[in-house]
Amino acid sequence: MAELTMGIDLGGTKMAAVVLSKDNEVLSASTVPRPRTADAMLEEPIELARSLISGPVSAVGIGAAGLVRSADGVMVWGPNVEGEEVSFKAHFEASLGLPAFVDNDATLAGLAETRIGAAVGFRHVLMMTLGTGIGGGWMIDGSPYHGRGFAGEIGHMIVDVGGPACTCGQNGCWETFCSGRRLDQMARDLVAAQSGGLTAKLADGATPTGRHLVDAALEGDGDAIARLHEMASWMGLGIANLVAAFDPEIVVVGGGVSRAGDLLLVPARHAMVSVLEGAAHRPETPIVCAELGEQAGAIGAAMFARESM
Repeated sequence: MAELTMGIDLGGTKMAAVVLSKDNEVLSASTVPRPRTADAMLEEPIELARSLISGPVSAVGIGAAGLVRSADGVMVWGPNVEGEEVSFKAHFEASLGLPAFVDNDATLAGLAETRIGAAVGFRHVLMMTLGTGIGGGWMIDGSPYHGRGFAGEIGHMIVDVGGPACTCGQNGCWETFCSGRRLDQMARDLVAAQSGGLTAKLADGATPTGRHLVDAALEGDGDAIARLHEMASWMGLGIANLVAAFDPEIVVVGGGVSRAGDLLLVPARHAMVSVLEGAAHRPETPIVCAELGEQAGAIGAAMFARESM
């Protein structure tokens, strides 16, 4: 059997792909904007896969953001893309002539971080992908946990029934208060209130984004740091709920927003402890940054393909 596997991660805004060796070395990689239509969701990942295949790849793994039925490789539904019942497994196998295996993207990021990243040595892991929205992946006793199939949609826990509208159709989901999309809105609001501030200067006339706000915070801007601390309070609240329910050994935070590092994670840890039931009597639950960066989901998808063969 060939020693290489491919992984493709269809996230909220980007599509990443890697070819992985049996020793988990990334041999080639590419990241492009994520497809938006149902037809493109099937065709563009195939084109990306073909562009990277240059050796004896034995299987491909696909991670998709949304409700994924791993048993038959179908993305049932996702809030960030048109179309339902997208048959990734069947289409990839027919198009590439390779076995294909499909799972939720955050679950696969959690698999990668547990095998070779920030959660090595831990058996019970919560993976939180903090990007466009919030994705979640659970490792229970060292293996991905799916429930009946759709476990991990932690971003759609409702934390305020009167809160903002979410892309999933509900109101007050956790990710409406704590996500890249929310950080973009915070950046726009900050610049509207303080057009001469550092966030506005970094945007330089373009539409302000969360990246501009995080960059301003990393440079020490107090107003940007205050917005990150506001988000951290919501982040800690949601994590406290999950720790109370599942008692993980560690929480690993990945996704683009995690580049804020301790400016976000330290206040999030304090917020979690402040609302967690019996916090003083529980073992510490560290909240740490992921180590594999934006490739975590794609690496996990390639690992999943290899482990599923």
